[in-house]
Amino acid sequence: MNEASPPPILRSRAKIHLNTAFAFFLTLLGGWLAWADFSHPGDLLFQSSPSLMLTAIATSLFFMTGNIVAALPKRIFIIANLLILSRVALGFPLNSWLDTSLACRIASAAFFLHALMYLYHAVLGAKWLTQRPWFWRKHSVIAVTAWVVMGLITLPVWILGYANGAQRLMGKYVEISTHGIDLTEKVFTKDGRDVHLVGMMHIGDDSYYKGLQNRINAPPPDGGRRLVLTEGVSDRHKVIPADFANGKTYGRWAKLLGVEAQKSFNNETSPTTPAALEVVSNPLVTWQAADIDVSDLKPTHLKLLVKLLELASSPDLTKMMGADMGSITGAEIESLFKEGLIVTRNDALMKHYTELAPSFQEIYIPWGAAHLPDIESRLLAQGYRITDEVSRPIVKFWD
Repeated sequence: MNEASPPPILRSRAKIHLNTAFAFFLTLLGGWLAWADFSHPGDLLFQSSPSLMLTAIATSLFFMTGNIVAALPKRIFIIANLLILSRVALGFPLNSWLDTSLACRIASAAFFLHALMYLYHAVLGAKWLTQRPWFWRKHSVIAVTAWVVMGLITLPVWILGYANGAQRLMGKYVEISTHGIDLTEKVFTKDGRDVHLVGMMHIGDDSYYKGLQNRINAPPPDGGRRLVLTEGVSDRHKVIPADFANGKTYGRWAKLLGVEAQKSFNNETSPTTPAALEVVSNPLVTWQAADIDVSDLKPTHLKLLVKLLELASSPDLTKMMGADMGSITGAEIESLFKEGLIVTRNDALMKHYTELAPSFQEIYIPWGAAHLPDIESRLLAQGYRITDEVSRPIVKFWD
């Protein structure tokens, strides 16, 4: 038989029944996914979605079946898999330009509409469905090739999608590219006072931390005084897991990635966000701890934080990735991250800033990049304006 042409077609209602069944279940799952995405009140970066998991599994099974059964059109299951891959990757590539939640909703809506269109044609018994053969070698070769290609691109697309989602969460203070990760420092000026917001990460190239340390410890301009408001929560009740409190967790990750782990300003480890700088005695530079004690968090936030840190502290990567998160929801994690770890700590920082800033001509705030968009908005609300901005590499992928 010439494989360039399909085998003789046998018209069969069974083909319509098969396509209608697949289309119905895809439409049902796609509608559930779209409803879950559009009704979620928070950032879809944090959403825990059973609908997404089940829809992805069903679409994958549909793809596997369609590799063999030519009566299931390639155009349908390939497009469906591309759309669900985009949704799994937080709406990539749309989240390169759009808000993460909007990109996710566009991807899930597109999947639902694609399934609905498939169902419409199946119910009507469209000719392009009824005239398809049951089995055809050329169909299977093309379908399996598409399956392999999809498998190869899944991990890179997932990584890029979540990288874009994280970058949008941290505003312009993190830049992720094929070369590596850059952190941004912005200078805000008002009434002759400069405030430096400096993006920080837990691990990175040692040259980044040394460069920042040299800039902070250099003589302030025009003989003025410099204030450094440091990050790093305390833990008076010793509730943080030991490996996190003593820095071993960051050390393991840093060693794995071939970079350096941060140290705290006072050369002691900090349980959540140590800041990799050494205090140098200089009468013109004042160092001030400006963070909270971890026990100042809401009890619900503290309980969840300890549970997540215990999980992150596990030296067994397989165990950590396969851990049972129990009843923890995406909304709870988002609340902990945004309200507890960002807003609560930024409130403490800005309280120190308000009390101390009038006595200094220059202020450095080297905090985790996720904190800085909120701090920036507070400074702009006080009448500051951006006068300088520079990005510096902290991780080089190809170094």
